[in-house]
Amino acid sequence: MVASNLDVLLIHSPENIYYLTGYQIPGYYWHQVLILPLSLDPVFAPPPHEASLVPEFCWVDDVRLYPDTSDWAEVTADILDELHLAGSQIGLETESRYLSVDLYERISGALPKAGLHNGSGMIESSRLIKSGQEIEYLREAAHFSEYGMQAGIAAVSEGVSELDIAAAVHSALDQIGSVYTGLPAFITSGPRTELVHATWSPRVVSNGELVFLEIPGCAHRYHAAHTRSVYVGDPPEIVVRASEVASKALATAKSHMRPGVPAHEVFEAGRSVINHADIGYKQGRRIAYGIGIAFPPGWDEGDIFSINIDEKRPLEPGMVFHLITTMRLKGVGAIGSSDTVLVTSSGVETLTAAIPPGILNTQ
Repeated sequence: MVASNLDVLLIHSPENIYYLTGYQIPGYYWHQVLILPLSLDPVFAPPPHEASLVPEFCWVDDVRLYPDTSDWAEVTADILDELHLAGSQIGLETESRYLSVDLYERISGALPKAGLHNGSGMIESSRLIKSGQEIEYLREAAHFSEYGMQAGIAAVSEGVSELDIAAAVHSALDQIGSVYTGLPAFITSGPRTELVHATWSPRVVSNGELVFLEIPGCAHRYHAAHTRSVYVGDPPEIVVRASEVASKALATAKSHMRPGVPAHEVFEAGRSVINHADIGYKQGRRIAYGIGIAFPPGWDEGDIFSINIDEKRPLEPGMVFHLITTMRLKGVGAIGSSDTVLVTSSGVETLTAAIPPGILNTQ
């Protein structure tokens, strides 16, 4: 904020509010704002109908509750005026999906003497490197993800439906302590495995089909996820070979992940394995995205850091990624191969290591 000459930052993103204050609700679709002055204590205006959650989760002392019929731009302006900041240099998260164009324009109109600036990315830059406590949350989330994956794999057999598999996954996740995730689990079978980000359906699994599982876990709003595929019956040669390629690409990318290595070099290492395999699939422009704090509609921190063809920033210890070499082959299906990984001082640690990548099969 000092470097950007900002006197105050208005924060609307639930992930950033949670990171700074501990406050979390499913009802973040309603207006909430954290007013973070450079030289004063923060002020929080939460959704009025969920005020009971403030003392449960939030450490901020100055919490303002207003009727749900309030004009939130006027509320914000009134607080800033009280703090003698109505004519100051104000940063807003203009890249946040929770700051609408309408709200921004009304805040601007209510603060005619202020200078409004883009304050996006400031909190995210702090979230990029995970603390020891955050890493423990991520380990817990990864354990949940593994447990859900094991339950899903065990449920796969000829004649069960995707609904049956999903029920096994979600029962396991609930029983072990995983809380609601930013995205649902992705569970598909047969031709449906070619559909990216499709969820479970009543479709019944047949012999000679792939079942794709992408299972998240969530602890304290921190997420981990990984993917695996199961083949019902004896997998054909193309499935075996594709699985070997995906697993090799995943291992190769991991072997290049260490502090100081530019992200695009990790991308190129993983992509080269897939693209040179000549199995009818080419890697896209991204091979991993940051993962951590999330609320629906996403579970990732890819907007903070992704490992792609264009990213020149180097990896640093404490970064956590969902590393993905999953391939979808037309007419064959999805070969699931991904893990949540932690960059360490010497390389990378796989947090979702309970089930090694590679095709699994069931009779």
